[in-house]
Amino acid sequence: MLNPLSVSLRKARGFFLGKTVWLIPLALFTLIELMALAGLFTRPELSLYDAWFRLNGEHNPGDRVVVVAMDEASINELGPLAWPRTMHAQLLEKLKESRAVGFDLVFDSPTAEADDQFFTDALARHGRVVLATQFSFEQGQEGEVKQVFRVPLPELLQGVAGLGFANMPTDVDGVVRRITTVDVNTFEIPFPTLSLAVAMLAEGTDPTALKLEPGQLRVGDRVIPVDRINRAMIDFWGPQGTFKTYSYADVLRGKYPEGEFKDKIVLVGVTNAASHDEEATPYTTSNLILSGNLATPGVEIHASAVQSFLDERWYRPVPPLVNVAFLLLSGLLTAAAVGGRGPWRGLVGALLVVALAGGLAFGLWWHYRLWIYFAGPLVLILLTYVVVTAADFLTAEMARRKTRAAFSRYVSPAVVEELMSNPDSVSLGGQRRDLTIIFVDIRGFTAYSENKAPEQVVSRLNEYLTAMTGVIFRYGGTLDKYLGDGLMAIFGAPVFFPDHVQRAIQAAIEIQEVIDELNRSWTEKNEPPLKIGVGINTGSVLVGNVGSPERMDYTVIGEDVNLASRVEGLTKTFGTLVIISERSVHTLEGAGDLPWELKYLGEAEVKGFTLPVGVYTVLDKKTGGLYT
Repeated sequence: MLNPLSVSLRKARGFFLGKTVWLIPLALFTLIELMALAGLFTRPELSLYDAWFRLNGEHNPGDRVVVVAMDEASINELGPLAWPRTMHAQLLEKLKESRAVGFDLVFDSPTAEADDQFFTDALARHGRVVLATQFSFEQGQEGEVKQVFRVPLPELLQGVAGLGFANMPTDVDGVVRRITTVDVNTFEIPFPTLSLAVAMLAEGTDPTALKLEPGQLRVGDRVIPVDRINRAMIDFWGPQGTFKTYSYADVLRGKYPEGEFKDKIVLVGVTNAASHDEEATPYTTSNLILSGNLATPGVEIHASAVQSFLDERWYRPVPPLVNVAFLLLSGLLTAAAVGGRGPWRGLVGALLVVALAGGLAFGLWWHYRLWIYFAGPLVLILLTYVVVTAADFLTAEMARRKTRAAFSRYVSPAVVEELMSNPDSVSLGGQRRDLTIIFVDIRGFTAYSENKAPEQVVSRLNEYLTAMTGVIFRYGGTLDKYLGDGLMAIFGAPVFFPDHVQRAIQAAIEIQEVIDELNRSWTEKNEPPLKIGVGINTGSVLVGNVGSPERMDYTVIGEDVNLASRVEGLTKTFGTLVIISERSVHTLEGAGDLPWELKYLGEAEVKGFTLPVGVYTVLDKKTGGLYT
């Protein structure tokens, strides 16, 4: 059996433990998923993807792939761009032992014929050089915009080992995270990007070995995961300057010993800021004061792509259904961790779910190079915490108000406040407890009611019961029920008082004092006085709610309740208005000095009990005699 506070609290918990708790994350999941489908989480997801790189830190990619930079120092020494092609031919002589060389430059315009021929011969002598091509958009004579495929001069093609387009796509936020591996629109066979062409040359892979399959690009024995437009997510080892970089002028002047570039893959490109050949990468940050990570030159991004091919380090998004399942699971776990736990414990639970989901997302990214969306789940976790906590608060507040209203019928406002501030003082569910029961009844009320109008009887009865209830409440008692011209109350529940017997006896004394005052006022109105019999018994009873879920009453059940009723009836037998059972008196043993004196009246046979029951009364403080 449950008391009203237990019922309210359990109903509040039931909100979160029942079906309703799952409706909140499911509704929010639907909202977040619709927002994701609308593209509202695209940029946040990309930013979190970049965050995994920065969280992972910078790493040394080694020196298999290096950059020869046409940097500011080289421009200051060798003159402004574009340099004579004889200079590039001389560079190739310094790089003759390299495994492969890729020029991130499009040599599509003729220069001096001798220079072009000198460069062509150098390309042929080296034999392992890839030149860049480029797709660009130009305006036609009639103002239309058309795509132009820029390729090196035909004479230069005689000496190259391969071609690759230098274009690299950016995401919606202008950051490079992937490369377009092949173009399938320009030629009959897949045409590789510059980095892929260089990597294939270095590995000795036949340029015709490219084979597109659903979701992947086969390059000989290697497999590159690609999306529907043939883009692959490359790895990044750090911000600009991560790959070992040589100044073009230093290499040209022979600063480095012979063999420095032996078996290395060399990428040659412009790195000075004025060239505007720089792109943001996951390591690029907007707060340059704190991090100082500037945009990365395109040639270094090509180096990352080559290194990704050599190490087979490609990232790939998880299937869409996995993202949906992860989003839903995040919401459900949050609801389970937050529901019914209050704002602070719920916040801890939500943060634990964030840590768990974030750890899983980072772990998949770091260990398996799988990109699972985390921005949507993060928003869902926080929203679920807020909404569930708010719903929890509203439900608990409704339960508190309902409890306050329910208990206000039984106990004093002070006891209600105690229950509200310390709900743990009330056990959840019916419980056997030692407490004191008191029955109050009017002597001769039936005779008094004869020949009187019902309105008059009810008016006086209400005045009497109001006064009696006030006394019960003043001593922390709980009104169990009204019994016609009497009432039943308990002391020691729902809030337990160790001195429940003393409180009950003191209430019985004050009842006699209050009825004396009422009798005087009634006598002045020519109304006959009333005598009130009070019976008190203490024992172990079951306290809680009795009834149905729709209608229940807070009450006590047990033989000691029946005995208290019988004891009240003994007031007629012993000619006193207050009778206390020996069970209550024995409970007082060891209580110390009492403010009143008890008198033993003897034993009496009680209906329903085999053995006679000893009874006591309390002496009138004014007369020193019995209450009669």
